Amino acid sequence: MPHFTPFNKNLDELEALDLISLKQISEGWYIEYKSQLSKASDIAKSISALANTYGGWVFYGISEESKENSVAGAFPGIDICEIDSALQRIRQAVANLISPACHYDTCVIKGPCEELALEAGKCIICVAVPESIEAPHVHHRGAIYRRIGDGSEPLAETDRQMIEKMFQRSSERIEHLAHWISSDPELSNDEDEIPFIRIMIVPNIWGMPRKPYKATIKSVKSALNLTEGRASFIPFDTIYKSANTVIARQCGTEDPIRARLTWSVHQDLSSEILVPLRVYKGSPDVTEYHLRERQNIEAYCDRLRLTEAENFDIIDLSILYNVLHGVIESQRELQRQAGWPLDFEIKVKVINAWRTIPYLDTEFFIDLINENGIPVNLNEECVSPTGSHPETFWSVPDNSNNLESGIGAGIQTIIAFCPIAEAFGIPLPELLSEEGRLELIRTQLTEAGIQAALKQ
Repeated sequence: MPHFTPFNKNLDELEALDLISLKQISEGWYIEYKSQLSKASDIAKSISALANTYGGWVFYGISEESKENSVAGAFPGIDICEIDSALQRIRQAVANLISPACHYDTCVIKGPCEELALEAGKCIICVAVPESIEAPHVHHRGAIYRRIGDGSEPLAETDRQMIEKMFQRSSERIEHLAHWISSDPELSNDEDEIPFIRIMIVPNIWGMPRKPYKATIKSVKSALNLTEGRASFIPFDTIYKSANTVIARQCGTEDPIRARLTWSVHQDLSSEILVPLRVYKGSPDVTEYHLRERQNIEAYCDRLRLTEAENFDIIDLSILYNVLHGVIESQRELQRQAGWPLDFEIKVKVINAWRTIPYLDTEFFIDLINENGIPVNLNEECVSPTGSHPETFWSVPDNSNNLESGIGAGIQTIIAFCPIAEAFGIPLPELLSEEGRLELIRTQLTEAGIQAALKQ
């Protein structure tokens, strides 16, 4: 269910004046006011109770007007000099006193603010807690707390129905994701041997508070077909709506019935991109001819010739990297239009890829296969990372605020490429963890992607 929020803003956009609305909101199922920072055990109690129920907010540095009228009354705040220790206490309370630890986010709003009578040197700590899909969360004292009205009450051990309901919430979300991952597109008989990759993106997998937003054909079209300021661009000429999903396809003048590059955007801005993969079939000599303009193709085919095999099914991952870069640029624009943070989670599924081998037009890949041999897809399909729990999705954070303009999408692309590479037997995360390799590998992948797009 959507996260309750008293604000029409993202958490990281809150300002002191936004807190004025709390003067009209009573403490209750979703809201708890604390005039000062609680001890760790009580912090764990408040946060776990919200996570176990419907989610909500804890505000430290705000007191109720009165017991009879429990709206926000005064804003005494927390000393600014105590911010670091306060945030650390919250982190440690969640990590050490709640099992399993639940998700939350914080925002610090500093004074002065005359309208709130919040003094300089004081701050309000806002803690947003989503309704957890991993409930029940057990307090370190052994109790399972849930929100009842304006209090956090322990659940009776005999209340099996409520406990089972919490477990059901978790299983339903995992089953929903498992169904999504397993729901491959229906292909025609002559498409059954064409490899595809499904790229599944979720921008808010834990249900943190976000601005309300509804994707439309117009907004999706403008986001996906934007060219200004982009290093990579994927045009979509056919865009329509089916149920609550906006679908964009790359058809041109070709048969629109066939499975083509297709982007499905759901109302929560989660996306699925179906990408047909280019396969080169034949001997190393044939492959070298088809890819003769690629920088490292001769070295790659020389390595293939060392084997006894005469023919190979080779998937070109260089062009896929370029496509992924365009996908990341467009996904960022979708989330930017919604006013949402630009981080997201990703999972990929490769289908119809049995006995295929990858090619990356980079020096690091040639070095890898010369040292360790040629990776082969041994299964018809592969999910990467494996699993259907939200924790198994690959996290793609956004650090663009700390980077030069235009670099953010490039960094996210190489992070998002990691599960794709691993699906094809390339240990990219391991390579990137080696000191001094990140920028070198990113540069090689970017150049290979550009050249593949220009010479396909």
